[in-house]
Amino acid sequence: MKPWMETILHLIFWVLCFWILYSALAFESLEVLVENGVERRIYTRNPAAIPTLAIVLSARALLFYGLIFWVLSRFPEHRQWRPLLAQLALLAAASYLVEWVLLRALNKPPAVPPGIGTLLYLFFTLAAFAYRLAKDWWRNERLRARLAEEKLSAELNYLKAQLNPHFLFNTLNNLYALAERAGNEPLSEGIAGLAELMRYAVYDSRADYVPLDKELRFLQSMVEMQSLRFEEEDDVDIAFRVSGEYGHLVIAPLLLMPFLENAFKHGVRYGQHSAIQIEVMLEGCTLYFKTVNRAHENQNRPHEEKAGIGLENTRRRLQLLYPEKHQLEIKNQNGRFSVNLQLELDGRQS
Repeated sequence: MKPWMETILHLIFWVLCFWILYSALAFESLEVLVENGVERRIYTRNPAAIPTLAIVLSARALLFYGLIFWVLSRFPEHRQWRPLLAQLALLAAASYLVEWVLLRALNKPPAVPPGIGTLLYLFFTLAAFAYRLAKDWWRNERLRARLAEEKLSAELNYLKAQLNPHFLFNTLNNLYALAERAGNEPLSEGIAGLAELMRYAVYDSRADYVPLDKELRFLQSMVEMQSLRFEEEDDVDIAFRVSGEYGHLVIAPLLLMPFLENAFKHGVRYGQHSAIQIEVMLEGCTLYFKTVNRAHENQNRPHEEKAGIGLENTRRRLQLLYPEKHQLEIKNQNGRFSVNLQLELDGRQS
């Protein structure tokens, strides 16, 4: 829904609430007339009640929007009921205090009876919960639809651009055999590692989610493949560390790969000291992923994809696949480029 439409709906909601309260509570007098045996009742409303009712609704608006934008917006991240109830009580007290102070300042009597005031608190509290649930549901449905559309588009593009995997693997097997025959062990190991990487990227990544241990093995293989291009005399330090229990967790395939590609692509420059640190830590179902590398100046390699494109695509995937379940921080300062990702993962389904 467009923001201006949502704003109009909010205005209609509050105008309707005001009209209902004004119609029900702002009576000044009731006159009964009998003409020709027919009884007529004439209700006279008091315009002086308008400021008082406006104060009442303003106080309830504080409760309503405080719940929506402060309390309920953070509830999906923590799922803790005690802080929720405490914040709800605090907002209700603040709403009551605002109403009381404004009525005293304007020397106005209470606008609604205590019982109706309590019902109004309950109504606007439930309305805030309903609004937040409806908005989250609408947003998730839009994200699912967009994800399905982008997935279909990606699959079509993949089919258009894909070479025959069997041909590629057969060619790699032939190259591996030639390297073995020539006694070039580093080359044969590199070809075997490349075949494993391609097998994972071509076949395993077709699933929506893969076991986290398989994804981490893929990252380890990527690091080993990248390390093949360095000699012992090259001043390059590479550290890859994994800690924590992760056997039951799953993750979207190839989600972390662009961060590694970026670190090796832009973090290494021959003739200069280069260091790349990659850390993966698991705490429960939370994954902490970090890469740090030196930010070397542009090495004039126009054939390589710019870093921003790959990282932006990954940011987009995170927004679609893990809404409100991730925190991504990318920094490029003081000659260091760092990526910090916190990701809430799901367990493997049996």
